[in-house]
Amino acid sequence: MREVELVIIGGGPAGVCAAIEAAKCGVQILLLDENPKLGGQIYRRLPDSLSITDQRQLGKDYSQGTQLLAELEQYSDKFELLRDVLVWGIFPYKELAFLHDGKTEVLKAQRLILAEGAYDRPVPFSGWTLPGVLTAGAALRMVKAEKVLPGERILLAGTGPLQLALGAHLVEAGAKVVAILEASSLSGFWKQLPHFWGQWGVLKDGMDYLLKLRKARVPLLRGYAIVEAKGEEQVEQATYAKVDRNWQAIPSTEKRAEVDTIITGYGLVPSTRLSRLCGCRQKWDPYRGGWIPACDEHMETTIPGVFAVGDCTGIEGAIVAKEEGRLAALKVCQQFGLITPEEASRRYSAIFKKLRGLRRFEAALNNIFAIRRGLLGQIIDDVIICRCEEVTAGEIRKVINEGFINISEIKVLTRAGMGPCQGRMCEPIIANMISMETKQSMEEVGFYSPRPPIKPVSFGCAAEGDSG
Repeated sequence: MREVELVIIGGGPAGVCAAIEAAKCGVQILLLDENPKLGGQIYRRLPDSLSITDQRQLGKDYSQGTQLLAELEQYSDKFELLRDVLVWGIFPYKELAFLHDGKTEVLKAQRLILAEGAYDRPVPFSGWTLPGVLTAGAALRMVKAEKVLPGERILLAGTGPLQLALGAHLVEAGAKVVAILEASSLSGFWKQLPHFWGQWGVLKDGMDYLLKLRKARVPLLRGYAIVEAKGEEQVEQATYAKVDRNWQAIPSTEKRAEVDTIITGYGLVPSTRLSRLCGCRQKWDPYRGGWIPACDEHMETTIPGVFAVGDCTGIEGAIVAKEEGRLAALKVCQQFGLITPEEASRRYSAIFKKLRGLRRFEAALNNIFAIRRGLLGQIIDDVIICRCEEVTAGEIRKVINEGFINISEIKVLTRAGMGPCQGRMCEPIIANMISMETKQSMEEVGFYSPRPPIKPVSFGCAAEGDSG
C-alpha cells in the first residue's frame, strides 16, 4: 500500500495554508480536494467557461484567493495535488479510501490534516422544500463563481454578517432584494464592541456592505424571521414575522411579500464526518456551530497524528482558518524533525498572538448571532425534516413520544439520516428536536456515528482498492 508523509483533505484557506507551510519544510504532501479548483467557498474560482477581463470587479475575496493560490503554486514541485476527489472512508492507522477518476484508491498517511470546512445550517419551515428556497452558501456560489442570479425578487432571511455580504453581491449583480430579515435584534451588541478593537479591515468590509444596501434602499429588518413559503410550482410568496428573544414568532405580526426566491442564512455547521470516522473525540460548542473535534493548541486531535483545521473545528472565518492551517503544518514539521523545537516555538508564538485577537472578534460575532431555538419550536408536524427520506416532523415527534429518545434509534425507526446526505442536513434539526422534547442537553443527545462510505459511491468503487 502506498504511504504518504502528510495527507491534507480540503483545499480551502486552511488546507492551502497548511500545504504551503509544510512544503517549505520539505514534507512529502498529498493535497486532496473535492472541487475542480482550489479555494474553498470563500476563495472559489470562476469556472473555465468564464473569462476574466478585470479581476478587481470580482471583489477582495477573489483577489486574496488568487494571491494565496499563487503562493501555493511556488511549491508545486514539492507536493502532489488531486482534485475532484471524494474521500469516502478513513480506517484505522490513518488509511484513506477515496474516489478519483472513477476509481477507488487506498493509501496510508503518516500524518493527516482535516480541513473539511462547513456547510449551511438547515432551518425548516412550511414550504422550505419548494423550488426557489435555497441556502446562502448556494446563492453566494451562484452569484460569485457562476455569475448567475438565483432569482429576480429575493428575500433574505437568517442571521449574521454573511447576510449583508450576500445582499450586497445580489444588488451589484442586478437582483431586486425585497428585504433582509435579521433574526437577531442585536441587543447587547454594544457590550461586544471592545472585542472588535483592531479588526479594522473586517469592520470596514461590513460598513461597505451596509452602505451598498442602503444606497439600493434594501430594508434591513432586525428581529424578523421567515415563517412560511407559498407557491404552486415554485415560491411565489413569503410570510415573515417579528420574533421574540428566543426567535419564536410573535402572533399577529406576520407580513407577506411577493417573491420568487427565498435565501436562508442561519450560519454554518462544522463538517465533522471525517474526524468522527477517525475516532476523534467531539465536543459541543453552540457558539462555534455545534459539534467539533477536540483539539490542542496546535490543532492536533485526540488521535495522535490527526489534525483538524478551519471551520470544521468551529466557525471562526477564513483568516483564523489560514492561521490554524499553518499552525498544524508547523507541528507536523516539528514531529518529523524538520524544524527544531526552538524554531517551532518562535513561529508558534507569532501565530498564537494573531489568533488571540481574531478569536476574540469571532467569538463576539458568534455570541451576537447565536442561533435561538424558537425557530425550531414552531415547526408544524407536516414539515419535512429529512428531505432525502421525506420524514416529517410529526413522524419524528411520534417516535420520541413513544419513548425512543436516542438519536440512533430514531434514525433506524424513521430512516431519517439514511439518505444520500447521510444526515448532514437533518441531524442538527433532529438532535435539537430530541433535546427540546425530552429536556436532554445536546451533549446527552449526541450525534450520528458515520460509517464508510460517508458519501454515495457505487458498490463497485467501494469494493476496489487493496486495503482489505
